[in-house]
Amino acid sequence: MKPWFLVLPAMAAMLAGCQTGQEQVSEYPKAAYERCISKVAISNISAKHEIAAFMGVSLEGMPPLLCRRLVDAMKSGRLTFSDINRLQFDQSTDIWKVIKGD
Repeated sequence: MKPWFLVLPAMAAMLAGCQTGQEQVSEYPKAAYERCISKVAISNISAKHEIAAFMGVSLEGMPPLLCRRLVDAMKSGRLTFSDINRLQFDQSTDIWKVIKGD
């Protein structure tokens, strides 16, 4: 497992910042998006490069696109906190498809 894989659960969890994440993201998507952007901003540069490469986008374009995809997926119910928990335990999850834009 690469170190940047550990950054994604933290970023996704920060979308809502509490246990009622789905509801928070649905009710306040702009705030969730802004929290995600700020979390990406403080992530290490290697993680940012690897995520951008995985997504196939520029380093500058990665934060808004990544966060938009995560917020939209949580709002729609495609991504849940169960997915994030599975990621932390290296179990199957759709988060990679969401991040890739599939």
